[in-house]
Amino acid sequence: MKEYVDLYDNFRNKTGKVIERRDIVPKGLFRLIIHVLIFDKKGRLLIQKRTKSKRSWPNRWDLTVSGAVSSGETSQISASRELFEELGIKYDFSNSYPNISINTGFRIDDVYIIKNKDINLKKLKLQEEEVSDAKFVNLKQLLEIIDRGEFVPYQKDYINLLFYLRDNTNLFENY
Repeated sequence: MKEYVDLYDNFRNKTGKVIERRDIVPKGLFRLIIHVLIFDKKGRLLIQKRTKSKRSWPNRWDLTVSGAVSSGETSQISASRELFEELGIKYDFSNSYPNISINTGFRIDDVYIIKNKDINLKKLKLQEEEVSDAKFVNLKQLLEIIDRGEFVPYQKDYINLLFYLRDNTNLFENY
């Protein structure tokens, strides 16, 4: 089944153009990606292991949930859908704004952070074709997984930023 994504201009306005999910984004346009990060009460991040059959970065660990925003969806709808599809967790993002939105050159990454969430790993419903395992890790453990080449190739600075944002989501509160 083919999946399609909307294209956006540099002001995050939909252009009316749609491409297939795996197609190259035309220069000057962007596609929308979501990341959901779940941290438990100990400050550890829930990460998932991609299946051996995944097309990109098979058998590597990844953030809690990541995915392309399908055509016609909002970032919030996609975050809820992906979290439920991949891990069986219901969460309503309809009144949420991303904790951070990053322009990576040809895509806009919306990152949603859920803090202090107790998750029973045994009760997760892993999407068989996408996820083979899940576990909680602290920052040190995650950086070690990255050093061993067992994680999707995010920059360590990005991972450090995500952990920083876990505790500092109101950076301009007193501004």
